[in-house]
Amino acid sequence: MAKLNPEIELNLCDISALAVASTKATLAANNLDGTVFASDVYSDTSDDYQFIISNPPFHAGLDTSYSATETLLEQAPRHLTATGELIIVANSFLKYPPIIECAFGQSNTLSKTNKFAIYHAKK
Repeated sequence: MAKLNPEIELNLCDISALAVASTKATLAANNLDGTVFASDVYSDTSDDYQFIISNPPFHAGLDTSYSATETLLEQAPRHLTATGELIIVANSFLKYPPIIECAFGQSNTLSKTNKFAIYHAKK
């Protein structure tokens, strides 16, 4: 996204220290700038994003856990601008559209294969 849109300001977060370090290394390796920080879903984020883009987790280690993703989807409208948008990529079998529709009033599937789907919603 940043290579195609160099004017955007990236804010990238994860609860995992390893993921935060990896993200910083990825930005550096690609000569890109961005703010990278640790956050448990929205615990340390802003509330005025134009876009929330994620490949949310559905497991913690070997355990299956949907709570972080459900929080991400349910609370997304509170962290977006008035014209903000949510875009996520997820395994196709996961039942995220109803959660997105409940939070946003609507959900669109931008693309879907037997393995993955890309979902989109606007405020």
